[in-house]
Amino acid sequence: MFAVRLQVLAVLLASAVWLQAAQDRTPPAAGEEPAAPLTSNPQVLVIFSDDSSQSWIRQLTDGFYVAGAEGGPNAPAWYFEYLDAVRFQDARQADHFQTAIREKYRDRRLDLIVPVGSNAIAFATRVREELWRDVPVLFASYAGSVRGDAKALRNASSLSFESGYGDALATVKDLFPDTTTIVVAAGISAVERALEADLGAAVTRAGLTFSDLSATTMAGALEEVAQLPQHAVLFIAGGQVDERGSVIPTWQLCDMMSSTANRPAVMLGAQFLGCGIVGGLMRDYLKVGTIIGERAAVALSRDRPAHEVMPFQAIATMKFDARQLLRWHVDEARLPAGNVVEFGEPSLWRDHRRELLIVLAGLIVQSATIAALLYERRARQKAEVDSRRSFALAAHVDRRAAMATLTGSIAHELNQPLSSILHNAEAAEMLMTSNRATVEELRDILRDIRSEDARASQIVQRHRAMLRQHELEKRPIDIHAVVRESLQLIAHDAAARHVQIEADVPQMPCIVVGDQILLQQVLVNLVLNAMDAMKTTPPGRRRVTVRSAVDGDAVEVSVADRGPGLTPDVSSRLFQPFMTTKPDGVGIGLAIVRSTLDAHRGTIHAGNNGEGGATFRFTLPLAVMA
Repeated sequence: MFAVRLQVLAVLLASAVWLQAAQDRTPPAAGEEPAAPLTSNPQVLVIFSDDSSQSWIRQLTDGFYVAGAEGGPNAPAWYFEYLDAVRFQDARQADHFQTAIREKYRDRRLDLIVPVGSNAIAFATRVREELWRDVPVLFASYAGSVRGDAKALRNASSLSFESGYGDALATVKDLFPDTTTIVVAAGISAVERALEADLGAAVTRAGLTFSDLSATTMAGALEEVAQLPQHAVLFIAGGQVDERGSVIPTWQLCDMMSSTANRPAVMLGAQFLGCGIVGGLMRDYLKVGTIIGERAAVALSRDRPAHEVMPFQAIATMKFDARQLLRWHVDEARLPAGNVVEFGEPSLWRDHRRELLIVLAGLIVQSATIAALLYERRARQKAEVDSRRSFALAAHVDRRAAMATLTGSIAHELNQPLSSILHNAEAAEMLMTSNRATVEELRDILRDIRSEDARASQIVQRHRAMLRQHELEKRPIDIHAVVRESLQLIAHDAAARHVQIEADVPQMPCIVVGDQILLQQVLVNLVLNAMDAMKTTPPGRRRVTVRSAVDGDAVEVSVADRGPGLTPDVSSRLFQPFMTTKPDGVGIGLAIVRSTLDAHRGTIHAGNNGEGGATFRFTLPLAVMA
């Protein structure tokens, strides 16, 4: 529905514009004043020699609009008219055109007249006094100088462009050094024959032989271009009208002649590149129209007329057709600098050289970065291996020091099963001596001996594991069992120090992924440090509380003492290597504790208790069970 409304609105707007334009074109009735101009901007009438269907005329028109856009809100309002002088050469046609122009613009305030091309200049010169006596005129010629009688008119300026024939022919000689003859196809109309004369003079000045097509029919012309001399180049300069007076589109003419010719073909208009010509230094009509439009704006504001000649280089462009270069065996390396080659086969290097260089530079930088990162990764891996080895060695040394401290505890633990074994052996001997031993009694005694022996073996294995050099091995373990076993290791030492250990550890298993030996070392270190901290505490108050609790996806284990607590200077450096408050301490125990927990993705914190003493808390992530 919205699209329909937009279409209706567009039709209404277009109708309003058309009605306004029709009203403006309607002659005023007798006694009425002429209609006011549609715009307060300067109004410029541009008269072209050729008809509006020609490609160069369309590009000239586009150039005027480009110049107008650069002028901003005060840009001229352009009006375009076309003499079509090639097809209408009768003098009466100029009279008809004059009448049509007079009637069409009699109610328009024209601020400037711009005839473009030799025929338009001749027409404007003839009718100036009658049609535009007091209106400034800017005569513009893009193929040579403006005629003298036009420049001599009152309030008339001129802008002419060098024809460029000489520069274009020089480029032809550079491309085809063996060229001796320029064969010109200029057409049969009077206007085209006049252009052919100018081109012929330029060919002679270039030291080449001038030759034109003698055929008066299109079929004859095609036969001639198919049999050109060996060192000739075909210059297509015209041929818009054939022998019957029919218009031949210039592009079609170029295509027919260049495809039939046995020698290379060139033209002066850049808009024809692609129709079969080789290319070269050619006239860019968009540039021509833009410059004329800019000079028209200047002429509107200038009091004194100016006469300017523009060099051909100002409107020239160097372009080539890659297909024709290949057809006539022209190496692109021989082309003049600053050229543009179109219609070539896609070439990644030629068409995207800048992008490829950027990508290549990026790849080089990326490769160098990757190499540096790989080197750094390798060095980091080596450093990590060395660090793990150093850590394992330090942990091993720390465990040996801890086990040395617990020597009495080890002896006490072993003493119990060994004493039991001894007592059982003595009982068996007594029963056998008194002949009162039965098989069942001896079997029970042997069972007790075997059980105590296994217990002693477990104690030895546990302490041997703590003393053995050990690398980090992660596997699912019950952290609660690790806590209880660690407390068993230090139970005798705690009793010897008159320290009461309170354990609040659930019986339910709590599975984490870690190394049992290293986590035992964490517990042993923390409990030993807690007991060391209570040396000055009265024996009746010496108590270490060990708790374990699950919180979300982690388990927290805490070790609390009733010592003097942590001083601020100690708290800030607590887990740093070689930091110790013990007279005979090394200062690596807590550093190893933190490194061990880091390796298990755990954390550790320490703080003072409100009732005195300090508490160390560490957390470990729970294992994700399948």
